[in-house]
Amino acid sequence: MPLGTVESIGASGSAWAGFRAADLSEILFDEIKRANRSIQICSFSVGHKTPILEKFFKILDDQLENPPMKISVIVNDGAETPTVTPYARGRLADLERRFPDQFFPQYFSQDNAMGKYGILHAKVTVVDGKTALVGSANLSSGALESNYEIILKISGQVAADLSAMLSRLSSMIREDRA
Repeated sequence: MPLGTVESIGASGSAWAGFRAADLSEILFDEIKRANRSIQICSFSVGHKTPILEKFFKILDDQLENPPMKISVIVNDGAETPTVTPYARGRLADLERRFPDQFFPQYFSQDNAMGKYGILHAKVTVVDGKTALVGSANLSSGALESNYEIILKISGQVAADLSAMLSRLSSMIREDRA
């Protein structure tokens, strides 16, 4: 029994142009703009202030202007090597301050309560529990514009399952169990 359907392929990196692959950042941004009620984002890193990251945060801001939109963002919290830039931390904190009932950033601690070391390396975005973007791209200008990255836009039960997985991870982070 299939878990879902691959709707499209997104890629960055000039050699991967074509092959029925659309621009990775366009797929990401268009899908986030289509959200009606929820966006869940999971990323290893969030980059520096660049035009494409400013555009990303502007899209999130615009979506939060339309309640009942809820956005959760889970990012790795690099203990020795930061994976979220000061710019990104500031933007996440600003959205949380301005939209406390709608915007929920969380940082995955590499040293968790269970005494184990691990990183959050997943790159997943789920929109309305119905569509998921899964791939290799972090939220950085390199990943979205020039690195060789891939994302798959998928729908079906797998998107709902990924949404539930992200919700569980969020709960475990709140409970200091992840």
